[in-house]
Amino acid sequence: MKKQRLLVFSLALNAVLILTFLAFGYIYRDKIVQRFVKMKGNPTIVMYGNSITAQGKWVELLGRADVMNNGLPGQATYHFLKQIDSYVIDLHPKICFIKGGINDITLGVAQDQIQAHYKAILEILMEHNITPVVTLTVFEQNDPYSKREVDALNRFLVSYCTQKNISYIDLNQYISDSTGLRAEYAIDKTHLNTKAYKIWAREISRVLKEKGI
Repeated sequence: MKKQRLLVFSLALNAVLILTFLAFGYIYRDKIVQRFVKMKGNPTIVMYGNSITAQGKWVELLGRADVMNNGLPGQATYHFLKQIDSYVIDLHPKICFIKGGINDITLGVAQDQIQAHYKAILEILMEHNITPVVTLTVFEQNDPYSKREVDALNRFLVSYCTQKNISYIDLNQYISDSTGLRAEYAIDKTHLNTKAYKIWAREISRVLKEKGI
């Protein structure tokens, strides 16, 4: 009888441990796959940008394990430019999705400087035969100054991308209105929620399909 109780206890404990392990794997699956992608090297896709990029669970969202999330929270376009070799170029991806600018605007960086940084980033990617795709800067919630600056930056990006035949994604048409980022797609003034990331992933998948990647 005692042995039976011990066996039942042992089986129950093993079941709990297995379920815990599976739950842990499910919750952290994106981070686990990212570790493998980093170890393997040479991802097909690199996501490069600030915290809005960094917070995306791109392996899960895109349904593929060849994507590297190299978002840099709190960083501006100057930092993206300075760190592009180690975070993108040295990884030899086929395509890089770049998104930034809102931290520059918050810090009061002049438009000509933001635009110059962005232009340099895109030129470096093209020089290394990495296909750049720009995600236009997303508006913040209810901030007229920020919205004017984002509009100015996006006008430049659309013009430059059109001239250079660079694909771009405009999330604002789906998740923003005349006042800025809509509350239903935000977790705070600046950052996106799950609904917004699903729309972004849909647009990324569309671009990847168009390019046969």
